[in-house]
Amino acid sequence: MESPSILSLISFPEFLDQVQDGLYVVDTERRIVFWNRAAAELTGFSAAEVTGQTCSDTGVLNHRTMSGESLCTEESCPLLRCMRTNAGGTVPHLILMNTASGRPLPISLSVGPLQAKDGSAVGAIALFRSMREEYQQRKLAVEIQKRTITSHGFTRNGAKVDTMYAAMDEIGGDFLEAFFLDESTLIATVADATGHGISASLFTMVYKTLLHSSFAQSREPGMVLESVNRGFLETAGVDGFYVGACLVSFDATSRQGRYAAAGHPQGLIFAPVEGGYRLRDRLGVHSPMLGMVETARYAGLAFQLAPREFLLLSSDGMLESPCRDGKQFGIAGIEAFFSRYAGTAPLDDLLAEVRRTSAFLPLADDVSALMVTSL
Repeated sequence: MESPSILSLISFPEFLDQVQDGLYVVDTERRIVFWNRAAAELTGFSAAEVTGQTCSDTGVLNHRTMSGESLCTEESCPLLRCMRTNAGGTVPHLILMNTASGRPLPISLSVGPLQAKDGSAVGAIALFRSMREEYQQRKLAVEIQKRTITSHGFTRNGAKVDTMYAAMDEIGGDFLEAFFLDESTLIATVADATGHGISASLFTMVYKTLLHSSFAQSREPGMVLESVNRGFLETAGVDGFYVGACLVSFDATSRQGRYAAAGHPQGLIFAPVEGGYRLRDRLGVHSPMLGMVETARYAGLAFQLAPREFLLLSSDGMLESPCRDGKQFGIAGIEAFFSRYAGTAPLDDLLAEVRRTSAFLPLADDVSALMVTSL
């Protein structure tokens, strides 16, 4: 006589209770139907307190990103997404959740769909673990990064600079900066390192260091990028890790500028028209990313901005953002947005439009942009 399978002898709820990570199960309405012992120990919420409540209730779990973006909406909830797509996975960034003490708990979260025998969706399972130590390290990295980028716009000597930075993870692989070399020469740059998170951010900091040191040799953007490229390969070259960048030198007095790029999206020049702005010109050159080719040459392009015209520099995260209609946001999305824009916070509003049309929330990549307006 064949011995019974060990699985037939195990109580499923008791098995889940033995899992050392926090674990809970929701039905298709996101009502919590099971809450294991580890979840209770990690959060301070007993099973009796949370069972029967929906995980979307912000008074219960209130999952959100480190920047405060909710993960409990119809568009952003990982549990809803896995039930709709029948595909599980791990959320690619740290999440904060509520605890009974009121102190947020940083966690990693993995989710998976649950199906009945007929294949129909009946709910989802979530597994989480505390990430307090990594959270503290990331908080420090975020603060350091905030001090290396131009996080706030400014107006000076006939030029207005606007900036926007939205990291996919708590810390991003994008970089942007604007500063005056002298009374009239404005330098503006946007860069994007391969990958995400802390490792990518380290490469952008190397880029910043090399960029500033290269201005001692030249002010021509193309030659500066060539110097940065050589320095990058000598000091930080790692196979598979590169930096795409664009660099602008703009004379706010003459309104003339120079543009160069290394494997980076085009710069876009917009001119004011009735009811908004029209795309007047594109600045683009085909060139390798920094760190790819030691002998790479980066040509510069001349441009001019009339009063009220602006140059937009953006990372590929904006252009390649997947929309719900199956297309990418692209230059067409930027052009459509500005064609009817009359507000006073253009880049914040542009980011809101990218999020509104995105197929994924939070966004699937870092998104950053810098705008130089001639006054």
